[in-house]
Amino acid sequence: MTTDETIRTPVLLGENTLRLLDTLNIACLHVDDDFVILEVNDKLTEAYGGTRDELVGHHCREFLSGEEFDRLVAIDAGFLDQGARHYQYEFSLRGKTGVAVPFLLHTSVNLNTAGVPASANVLLTDIRDQKRMQQDLAAANSALAQSRDALETEKRTLKAILFGIGDCVTIFDPAGHILLSNPLSRRVYGNGRAPLVGPDAESGAIFRIEIDGTERLFTGRVQTICDSRDRVSARAEILTEVTDQVRVEERDNEIRRMRRRIERSELGAEIVSRSPVMQPVLDRLLRCADVDSAVLLLGETGVGKELAARAIHARSSRGRRPFVPVNCGSILESLLESELFGHDRGAFTGAVASRPGLFREADGGTLFLDEVGDLNPAFQVRLLRALQEREVRPVGGSRAYPVDVRIISATNADLADLVARGRFRSDLYFRIAVIPVVIPPLRERREDILPLADYFLHQHAGRGAAAAKRLDTAACRLLLEYPWPGNIRELANAIEYAVAMSRRTILQSGDFPLLQAAPPAAPSRPAVPEPGHAAPRAADGPAAAYLKPWEVEERRTIVAALVRCKNNRERAARELGVSRTTLWRKIRTYHV
Repeated sequence: MTTDETIRTPVLLGENTLRLLDTLNIACLHVDDDFVILEVNDKLTEAYGGTRDELVGHHCREFLSGEEFDRLVAIDAGFLDQGARHYQYEFSLRGKTGVAVPFLLHTSVNLNTAGVPASANVLLTDIRDQKRMQQDLAAANSALAQSRDALETEKRTLKAILFGIGDCVTIFDPAGHILLSNPLSRRVYGNGRAPLVGPDAESGAIFRIEIDGTERLFTGRVQTICDSRDRVSARAEILTEVTDQVRVEERDNEIRRMRRRIERSELGAEIVSRSPVMQPVLDRLLRCADVDSAVLLLGETGVGKELAARAIHARSSRGRRPFVPVNCGSILESLLESELFGHDRGAFTGAVASRPGLFREADGGTLFLDEVGDLNPAFQVRLLRALQEREVRPVGGSRAYPVDVRIISATNADLADLVARGRFRSDLYFRIAVIPVVIPPLRERREDILPLADYFLHQHAGRGAAAAKRLDTAACRLLLEYPWPGNIRELANAIEYAVAMSRRTILQSGDFPLLQAAPPAAPSRPAVPEPGHAAPRAADGPAAAYLKPWEVEERRTIVAALVRCKNNRERAARELGVSRTTLWRKIRTYHV
């Protein structure tokens, strides 16, 4: 407070006044012009939860946060600027416990002789009960509004039911007697009085009703109407005519069946098959062409998995884009990543130029991963990431390239068994096997043996033979009785051998000498040279002139591994991360 002689110290509230305010259940606070507390009554100390000494003589800032005090000062200043000496407003104050309580503050400003505010009497009324009542009232008003909206909705629903365009609407009481019906309902029911749609009617069931001598089709549903106590007061039966829709769907289905037969006939021209066991497979391949999901082709070696993959690609929306096949079992793991994902120049020895890789080469089209079961578990992780992220990062590169490819995989291995044994990642398996298609072996579709043989005979005639050759009865019987462990590929080789070696127009059983004996066993692994025996030939030789660049690099890698392992092929295969059979096959392929 200032000591200017023109300013008179305000008179504090008397004890009787404070006691009177206590009886009215009103807290009272007397502050000076600097918000220092000069006096309080018992109700205020009770509301605060402390003693009088904890309040009187203390500044209001001690009991409010900085933000709350600034807001309080701003509110008072706003009223004073308007010349108000008596005003009220709501404000939340925190007691000693820290709990905020809403109060209605009635403020009376005391002026000194100069007309300047010198102190203020503040009456605080606890309005928690009023706030709760306001909230309860607001909730009740909201519930009432919702009830009105629900009632209005029910009214609109009932109006739509009764006057819906094209629908047959009939309202029955709980006993099943008609209460109300629209004109179409009267035509549908005629003299009938019982509901058509029973409580056990299937969803979407079709009702065939004859009206004016013409059969018309309807779907029906029942809507229950309840009163305010949720008691069923009526049931509305709605019949919607679907005659035109059903007729259109029937025509569309027939057109779809005809188109499917034509497509299957066209597919049969590529995949020769007459066997009943192959017809579901052909239908599944055509269905695969309609979608863009990953396909896993399963079957023994030689059943025509790549042919099936090409057929799916050719009939899909990607048919005009590239079809890129890659045999995962024929490429060393150390080069497979470069072959699929590409590499930057200088990424490894021999990488004299950058290559985009087969993923980017197949962008927009189909990538066919043959023998996917031969993938090393370490590479499976990199392949899975490329499939999940839809992007590839070249070997030695720092940039990832987005790719849009459809994956069709194939294997003659039991991937589910490999997953169970931990040799194939389950997440990769489920990624590539969205649609599994099993192609049965030739021995299970013997109806296809002779048509395939005839196909191969005409194929060789078109390659320069004098005329298409035929099979006699004994040769046909031999082909039908042979188990064909090599499937269609073995049959094609047998026909080619007979056409090439026989000078007769009609082929006999004697022209198939390899089929006369027992089926060939799996090729045995060649003997492994002992250390110190002849080393492999150099990587660059006459054979290298006919190899692709990546094949030359693969040949060098094999030779280097054999040199390091002193010609021990078993150790070299382990070092290269491939099976001994794969290494032996590549040694023969590259003439190492």
